[in-house]
Amino acid sequence: MKKTLINVEIYQSNANAILVEGNKISLVSTSEEVLKHVDENDEVIDLKGMFVMPGFVDSHMHLLELGFYLSCVQLASCTSLQEMKERFIAKLKTIKDGEWLIARGYNEENFVDEKQKPTKEFLDAISTDVPIAVTRACGHSMSCNTKALQLAGITENSSIEGGTIHYEDGIVEETAINLVHEAWPKPDTQKLQEYIFKGIDCCNKYGVTTVGSDDFLSVTDSYPDVLDAFEKLSYQEKMNVRVNEQCEFNDVQEFSKFLDEGYTFDVGNDFFRIGPLKLVTDGSLGARSAAMTQPYNDAPDKTGIMNYTVDEMRTFVELANKFNMPTIAHAIGDRAVDDVLKAYEGNVYAGNPLHHGLVHCQIMRKDQIQKICEEKLSCYFQSLFIDADAPVVEKRVGETLAQTSYPYRTFVENTLASNGSDAPVEMPNALYGIELAVTRKSGTSLMNQQECLTITQAIDSYTINGAKQLFMDDRIGKIQEGYYADLVVVDTNITKQEPQKIHEAKIMMTMMNGEVVFER
Repeated sequence: MKKTLINVEIYQSNANAILVEGNKISLVSTSEEVLKHVDENDEVIDLKGMFVMPGFVDSHMHLLELGFYLSCVQLASCTSLQEMKERFIAKLKTIKDGEWLIARGYNEENFVDEKQKPTKEFLDAISTDVPIAVTRACGHSMSCNTKALQLAGITENSSIEGGTIHYEDGIVEETAINLVHEAWPKPDTQKLQEYIFKGIDCCNKYGVTTVGSDDFLSVTDSYPDVLDAFEKLSYQEKMNVRVNEQCEFNDVQEFSKFLDEGYTFDVGNDFFRIGPLKLVTDGSLGARSAAMTQPYNDAPDKTGIMNYTVDEMRTFVELANKFNMPTIAHAIGDRAVDDVLKAYEGNVYAGNPLHHGLVHCQIMRKDQIQKICEEKLSCYFQSLFIDADAPVVEKRVGETLAQTSYPYRTFVENTLASNGSDAPVEMPNALYGIELAVTRKSGTSLMNQQECLTITQAIDSYTINGAKQLFMDDRIGKIQEGYYADLVVVDTNITKQEPQKIHEAKIMMTMMNGEVVFER
């Protein structure tokens, strides 16, 4: 059966109708012309002037972890420790023997009272019998009660390379978080698939139909279990989002094993494909664990954490290159960017055909920006971060660095740059991400207005640029005959909307692979 969308406004097209046959677009033309190709058994959807764009491509997120987050206690809206405590007490009433109380999403900068993280003392006052683990919104800092620390084998004498343990406060950061992940109950394949479905449903609600997703170590410490869950769903064609897996590993030996098993870039199908190697080289700006060349402006005793040496990163990159596999590196602080650029030296072919690149593109100096553009390194940025970071970035890194940070327009105009959410750090709200890319405004705080994107650049960062980033621009990212019918229908034409009101537009329908997967 064919599907026809008529009476629509189409992004960057004078046509007003789309004919879908099977899972692909077969005709983009006038409503009158398209209707000539349907019969009484076909479905005709009159969208009454609504706006249609290609399905959004969120080029960097954590789909599995998003579903896991949506299954836990969510803290994004908390404005105080007291509010957090009330949510935990309510959750404790439903906790069964052997279960943990797991929560995520708070940002102490949003607290109206004292801006401090929850501590072991705070969590022990809630329960000493049930293990409690609370992750900050950024995912790079976790607070634990005594029970959780005990089960993770963490004592006052514990230490770990690439991470920090503040035992007295019960706060663990970076690689130390893995010790807690290894201790909490392991999800089986069925539970992992439940999390994947939750993440997919959330994406579809926001019009997202394709993601670049880092999942291997986000919920469990065993990548084969996650790989198995995704592969089963993809081969059964049960996925309503296309996943390009950004593969993260504990060490180079684990990566080598993965390659020996026959996995490398582009293995899979258009529901689930192996994408680039992913390296997490430092922490986050919010947790002040992003690696900086100079101490933090508001914390002179901190310069952040590096998870790898340059030589260790180079070993990963060289191994990936041998298997024609791209490498992308989470690098938020300028020191991390320095080290990643050193690791890439001599390993990036002219024109960067493998799309080696950097994820987040936040705290950067002018010389680094210039080198990234010269080397044509791929840039995976998250304009949604502007909402939380615009009010604090100058305070955190100083005026000079703040003026050259988050250089989205420079990258969009000089190399391959795509947008995303880093969900569950932020929800995969592409419309709001488009608004922030255009306005670079959070409340009354403005960020580098010279780096504002045009509305077309912002939409493209979530569509065709994302498709190019994932090597899929020959089949997604455009409304064009022969492309997959991955579409998002919005109630208003956002290219004609006041930029600061784009977030008010509503996703009315999401179509993926020719099927309606969300409808308001």
